[in-house]
Amino acid sequence: MRAKVSALLEAVVTADGVIRPEERDFVRRAATRWKLPEPDAPLSLRNIGSATEALRQLDPSAQARVLALLVDAAAVDHHIHPLEHALLLAAAAALGIQATELEERLQQRLSAPVSP
Repeated sequence: MRAKVSALLEAVVTADGVIRPEERDFVRRAATRWKLPEPDAPLSLRNIGSATEALRQLDPSAQARVLALLVDAAAVDHHIHPLEHALLLAAAAALGIQATELEERLQQRLSAPVSP
């Protein structure tokens, strides 16, 4: 499960094709805090379908927490790229989370300091 979470984090921060220093730092802090393996998203997780499938395969009790972590990773640079947004919307939909709930969470994270 930790390898999937790590790969999902990497997929979100690489979705726009640019990994900003604050994104890389966030992923490192999250990896340390959650004892995740070194992030190394396989190319197959870099598309929305594969990423959402990996999220669905996680333990149901962890899915919402992992989605929240992905939102934090996307918002750490205070900008949500359309590709990051698309991945997050698809992930939320895959877990039965309303788009409005996701948008509210994104707005909260964009206006607050982010830490893993």
